[in-house]
Amino acid sequence: MNKIEKLDNTRIDAVEFDIPSGEIAQQGFRLSPVHFVLFALALFCLLFIVFISFSKSIEVSAITRDLNDSDRYLSQSADIAIGTKFKLPLGNRVLIFPGSHAVSVQADGFTSIEQVIEVDSQRHQQFELELVRLPGKLAINLAAQSSAEVFVDGELVGTLPQGSGDLANVIDNIPAGKRQITVDAPLYRSASQSILVRGKGETQSLDFDLQAAWSEYSLSSLPPGANVSVDGVVVGKTPLVAKIEEGTRNLLIKLDKFKPFNQEVGVVAGQNLVVPEVALIPADGIVQVASKPSGAAVIINNEYRGTTPLKLNVSPDIKQRIQVYKAGFQLSELTESVAPEQELVRDIVLKTDIIPVQVSVSPSDAVVYVDGQRRGQGSQTLSLNTLPHSISVRKPGYVTQTNDIIPTRLSKQIVSVNLLTEEQHYWAQVPASYSTRDGHQMKLFRQLGDVSLGSSRREDGRRANETVYKATLTKPFYVALHETTNKQFRAFKSIHNSGNYKEKSLDAQKAPVSNVSWQQAARYCNWLSGQEGLDPFYQVTKGYVSGDNKDANGYRLLTEVEWAWLARNTDDGVLTYPWGKSKTIPGNKRVGNFADQKAADILAFTVEGYDDGYKGPSPVGRFPANHRGLFDMGGNVSEWVNDWYSSKGSSELSADARRDPLGPDQGEFHVVRGGSWAKGYLPQLRLAYREFAAKGKHDIGFRVARYAGLNKKK
Repeated sequence: MNKIEKLDNTRIDAVEFDIPSGEIAQQGFRLSPVHFVLFALALFCLLFIVFISFSKSIEVSAITRDLNDSDRYLSQSADIAIGTKFKLPLGNRVLIFPGSHAVSVQADGFTSIEQVIEVDSQRHQQFELELVRLPGKLAINLAAQSSAEVFVDGELVGTLPQGSGDLANVIDNIPAGKRQITVDAPLYRSASQSILVRGKGETQSLDFDLQAAWSEYSLSSLPPGANVSVDGVVVGKTPLVAKIEEGTRNLLIKLDKFKPFNQEVGVVAGQNLVVPEVALIPADGIVQVASKPSGAAVIINNEYRGTTPLKLNVSPDIKQRIQVYKAGFQLSELTESVAPEQELVRDIVLKTDIIPVQVSVSPSDAVVYVDGQRRGQGSQTLSLNTLPHSISVRKPGYVTQTNDIIPTRLSKQIVSVNLLTEEQHYWAQVPASYSTRDGHQMKLFRQLGDVSLGSSRREDGRRANETVYKATLTKPFYVALHETTNKQFRAFKSIHNSGNYKEKSLDAQKAPVSNVSWQQAARYCNWLSGQEGLDPFYQVTKGYVSGDNKDANGYRLLTEVEWAWLARNTDDGVLTYPWGKSKTIPGNKRVGNFADQKAADILAFTVEGYDDGYKGPSPVGRFPANHRGLFDMGGNVSEWVNDWYSSKGSSELSADARRDPLGPDQGEFHVVRGGSWAKGYLPQLRLAYREFAAKGKHDIGFRVARYAGLNKKK
């Protein structure tokens, strides 16, 4: 056999080996107690190694707040138990697996703690658990007060005494720490003390000597036996002496069937007072009034108190005159007397107040309606209540009239209604005269008719263009009493100047405007219509009057037929001159502004022996009005009229066309009518005299007119 050398190189020699004869004895392996011990020891070591590897070192300690400084914490000895089996205490620390673990902390005088801590993966961890001191007790000793409220830091914690015996003045459950203790007893001034409550169930003692804060008030009433309350607390019946705490107090003395006596009193401690006897006043009675229908006025002793349903107080044992009234119903009246605190209920059924109303109606077959309900035809007597009513009278072709009335017994009720036709009603609303914004005084002419135009061949001074014919006026119209003045025209055209004639000024404010063309006069009429809110009569194209609107109600120039009717036609025929038919102006009368002797140095023709007082144009309206009430129709300035000029006027028109004619449809010139301050040749002063022009002149002006009644269909 080979030799085996040890590491230390020592040689081991081989020996001979003999094979035994027979069978070889077999020996078995047995586990002995030693084996188990060794196995257990090995397992323990393994588990210990695992525990040591995975456990964390924690320290759990108890702390509590310092009584003198609540922001400071102190260490507190306590019994601390960690509720887990796998832990290993090592001095102040414990080895424990991570996770949630229940901890119990107990110490004498502190509330026990049962809390779960969370151990995380950090190697070393520390937990501080705060112990709270158990509340303390206070034994509060008062001098002579029987009861008091105890406040800790401003909060009520109890009332003394609490029961009887040694614990009657003990207040428990007071949190440990610095506390402000206040004691407030009725009739005494409150007092406060600071104390350091040690807690842990310990009883500490405080002494309070409260100062009295009351006065004695001697109270009496007539009658006696009234309840006396101070700030809502009953203190007894009169007469009595009551202790009342200082301050402003509400004193109430109350007795059945009498009005309560209520007064604020200022109580000063130690200043006793005898209050003068209080004479109680009997309580009011109560009146409750209802009515059918409701909403009626209630008047008690001539004083309005409201509307039904109504509940109010009245003086007791006095007769009360109660009146209940509602429009349309009769006044209900009763007299009652009510005892103190007695409640009187009255339900009043009002009766309808009916008044006879006499209605006089014309025409006799017109229908009468009351509040929209038909009551029959013609005059009649209606039975109406004293409420507002609307009485309407209607008939086809007439304008309905409505009267609002309130029937009354103070006078006889009569309603007279005279229906007007639509035409009559319309004209009743149209004024007979009015003034425009710039001062034109307008007069209405309704009763018109036939108009004579032209002149007889036998009339001195007759001209060929004075053809005799008849026309008819049917449309009522307004016309200005005066010719348009310079002032009025300058409101339309501020730069206008009527100029001078041979150094005689024509431009005075109140003088008639002159040196205006027909176009300017027509455009002024349209401007005036705009100022008055009327429809313009003249149609204007590119600044030029190109036509007219016969249905417009705006201002315009007089037509030639209208001018002739206003200036010349009378009920007895026609006038030759503005002053009559004589060629001579009667007497020394000033009948108009014509070319008189004063104007002889500037005019070729003057009226011999006539002096009108003016060398040129006069202010409008200075001479007597004519038979139509118009001024200066025969003098001052001649007037543009609406018509285009034709030598035969409107005579060539058909009979229908001569009803309210506006003149020929076209022409080169416009008609000018009437004498002027510059005309002294007698034939020119005739009212039949006609001339024409295309441009303005020193003695041509105009007056405004407009149709009335054109809006009837509208």
